[in-house]
Amino acid sequence: MFVQHSQGSASSPKVLGLFALLFFASCLMTLSFRSNPSSPAYQRKHGVLIDRKKNHTPNVAFVTFLGAFTGGIDPSKPENDDDDGYYVSTRVLGYQLMHSTTAGTNASIPFVVVVTDETHPRKRARLEKDGAIVIEVSRISPGWAIPGDPRWKDMMTKLRLFELTQFAKICYIDSDHLVTDRLDGIFYDEATIMQHTLQDPKNMRDDEGAMPRTYMMAAHTDYWGYEHPYPPPTDGTYMNFGFAVFTPSKALFNYYLSVLGIPGRFDMGMQEQSLINYAHRREGNMPWKPLWHGWNVNWPTEKDWRGGAKSFHAKYWDTDPSHDKVLKGIWREQRAEMEGFYRGRDGGK
Repeated sequence: MFVQHSQGSASSPKVLGLFALLFFASCLMTLSFRSNPSSPAYQRKHGVLIDRKKNHTPNVAFVTFLGAFTGGIDPSKPENDDDDGYYVSTRVLGYQLMHSTTAGTNASIPFVVVVTDETHPRKRARLEKDGAIVIEVSRISPGWAIPGDPRWKDMMTKLRLFELTQFAKICYIDSDHLVTDRLDGIFYDEATIMQHTLQDPKNMRDDEGAMPRTYMMAAHTDYWGYEHPYPPPTDGTYMNFGFAVFTPSKALFNYYLSVLGIPGRFDMGMQEQSLINYAHRREGNMPWKPLWHGWNVNWPTEKDWRGGAKSFHAKYWDTDPSHDKVLKGIWREQRAEMEGFYRGRDGGK
């Protein structure tokens, strides 16, 4: 009896040690799975960890703007809606983001179209039927910053986007875009982290309103022409607001309005883009942050597309001979695909 008891006592530590080893190994495997970018639940994308779990719908939105004054069309007169390139392109953009098998969202991210009271009710109804959320906002007068191009009459109204505080983040996309790949991951880009407003006294003006305590503004540099390298340089100072990610904020909106109310405070040539570049100048207290270069390209070419860019800023419905023929062809295919999709869904109507 004594010998048997001695053997049991000797084997007990071994058994306990084995269980401890197995438990430790299990913990390591679990930790590795949770942090492994190649695991089924996660994907490492452009230096950002993106949660791909099903049924995860972040409080974000893709948003565009459709004013009444587009392409020289008089909104008070009957027209063929297909003559309004901005409207047609808004529908194509919505199709790409909501329904396309190659570019459509896989996280149920809503597509929002912001309009004014002068945007035709027929167009609003069609966009809602397509699946868009249509939000009417009040127009903002440009005041002293009167645009030279009639098409830009409503451009300052885009500042109303910053009042959409029901969303934590907005990816704003001008309607004149081609999207060829999913953009869901842009909301996890490291540039879209909230920033604390700096307190440098030399960037504070007594005649301007108070800046918000925090903000988020991310975009890419304007390329100013087709002859740009890809990937492009990241040290540019002038952002293109035709594609940007930001956090809506009433405090930021009020600050913008205070700047707009000061004649000559910014170069009004590019309207709201000029104002936002002033407010978020790189040397100021609320500098904008650069997004990963592949999310979007303006002045786009086939080279950018083949290099991996996902969206392209150009008016592919018009006859501009400088447009890249390959990208224009893809946009036209997307338009035809969009029309066929809705025709089939609407029962041929």
